[in-house]
Amino acid sequence: MARIRSIHPGFFTDEDLVSVSMAARLCVIGLGVEADDKGIFEWKPLMLKMRLFPADNIDMSEVLSELEGANIVRKFEIEGRHYGAIRNFRKFQKPKTPNDVHPSTPDIRKYVGLTDDVSEKSGGKRGKFPQKGEKSFQMEDGGGKMEDVEESDPPPQPKIPRERNSEKSARGSGKEYAFAGSVIRLVPADLDRWKKTYHAIPDIEAELSALDDWLRGKPDKQADWFHIASGSLGRKHQEHLAKAKPEPAAEYVPKRQHSAEDLLAAKQRLIDRGEFAV
Repeated sequence: MARIRSIHPGFFTDEDLVSVSMAARLCVIGLGVEADDKGIFEWKPLMLKMRLFPADNIDMSEVLSELEGANIVRKFEIEGRHYGAIRNFRKFQKPKTPNDVHPSTPDIRKYVGLTDDVSEKSGGKRGKFPQKGEKSFQMEDGGGKMEDVEESDPPPQPKIPRERNSEKSARGSGKEYAFAGSVIRLVPADLDRWKKTYHAIPDIEAELSALDDWLRGKPDKQADWFHIASGSLGRKHQEHLAKAKPEPAAEYVPKRQHSAEDLLAAKQRLIDRGEFAV
């Protein structure tokens, strides 16, 4: 069941969001409407396409992959069913009596911004209007980005780059990196996902190498390399897509039409030269 949500002003200038396509940014708003009060939705591209883009020629699977590659949503599976989680959803949506529709894991609850054990009503129906005193975070004064939290929230935990988890996973399973730079390191699954998401980039390894060289001289930015790299690749992807658009065909200019008098004069000249038999 779709729900009414609010949009934070910082949504439109968030660095991760501006790196993805316009369709993907609009999709984030739609996913928030379709998600339950934890920020979790069913990962069903066809169903989401019909609900969010019923009249548009959009590949919903590609849009979801683009958002996943930018770490705006995360796909997960429980008991054979696929779900998606919206990053930091509960840091911006503050329902007074939240319901609990879709299952989650402790890791996913942290991903959506549920750092405390919040009591959620399972399958509960919501009223037509917010209860008295309910106020969403977006309606409060002040700006902020997707990582902002309220003063009442617990102190934010240090951000752990996605690569560190990927690195531990690679070491533990004996897998090798598909891309191993000084700062950027990706296991094959992550590199393949980025190649599919940013398919317009002809040589993604070359772009990653250039980014890795730049990050090597920026120690203060290395901890956030995943978001920086995905944002840069997103912009490059859009640039290549724009260049690949075919140029408009040149306007057809018809040749000058000859009058009947011109044709008769030309015929007479051929007759005078003996090149036309009467």
